[in-house]
Amino acid sequence: MDNRTHALAEKIWQFHQLNHQLQKADAILVLCSHDKKVAEKGAQLFLEGWAPLLIFAGGLGSVTREMWTEPEADQFAETAIGMGVPSERILIENRSTNTGENIQFTRQLLAEKQIDAQRFILVQKPYMERRSFATFRKVWPGKEVLVTSPQVSFDEYLGGVPER
Repeated sequence: MDNRTHALAEKIWQFHQLNHQLQKADAILVLCSHDKKVAEKGAQLFLEGWAPLLIFAGGLGSVTREMWTEPEADQFAETAIGMGVPSERILIENRSTNTGENIQFTRQLLAEKQIDAQRFILVQKPYMERRSFATFRKVWPGKEVLVTSPQVSFDEYLGGVPER
């Protein structure tokens, strides 16, 4: 990648990060994917006491259906339990295949369990913060939502400093 392309890509990367200041919430909702660092970030936030409930949402999406047979949410929950999150504080939604369904099916799950969370911390990949925030606001209006992601630089996420 040449310098100009790298600079433009990094600018877009930065645009997608909202840099929300976290506040205590009713639930941490982790939008699952191929990136298990997102699971670790959600578990870390739970263990730090940001919310009493940790929700993983994700079945097999367009990328992971080619990689795995076990739903994303099930794998992410295993990661969190391995980090010390009690399984009874985790809810799993493992049918969704995209961001909109992640939110929609989680909304249905909480309604079924009669859980009326008002404020959410949404955890997603760094380049998906803005999209996830907009989708949440569209699919579940009236709820407060803050978005965060693993805090890594563009180059770190790509796996190192690119050749120039």
